[in-house]
Amino acid sequence: MNRLELDLAELRTIYGNDLVVQVLPSGARLIEIRNYTLPDGWSEKNATLIFVAPAGFPGAQPDCFWIEPRGLRLVNGSTPQASNDSNPIPEIGQRGTWFSWHVQAWNPNRDSLLTYLRVIDQRLEPAR
Repeated sequence: MNRLELDLAELRTIYGNDLVVQVLPSGARLIEIRNYTLPDGWSEKNATLIFVAPAGFPGAQPDCFWIEPRGLRLVNGSTPQASNDSNPIPEIGQRGTWFSWHVQAWNPNRDSLLTYLRVIDQRLEPAR
């Protein structure tokens, strides 16, 4: 098994049938986690989290993520920081609210898709 397959197997043990993976024309993987629980402070309690494992992963790191439903807001109705409802997923098109959130330090020998999910978790909590 290659590194990407190992990481996806690890995510399947955590998320089971809520993990959906689609191979994109570039060889990247579109990764969806359905019924992803959002922390307090968001307009939704559960959503679909979407991100891309680029071709060349883990040498190429994941970057940015999307959350469906489109129009995700803070519980007070305001737009989240560094987000946009009109930035499409590469090779897919428009879906969800895009979060411009980037890994600050990535080591392909150490970091994994689970590492990236922890980066997303840190972005979403606290809600801002």
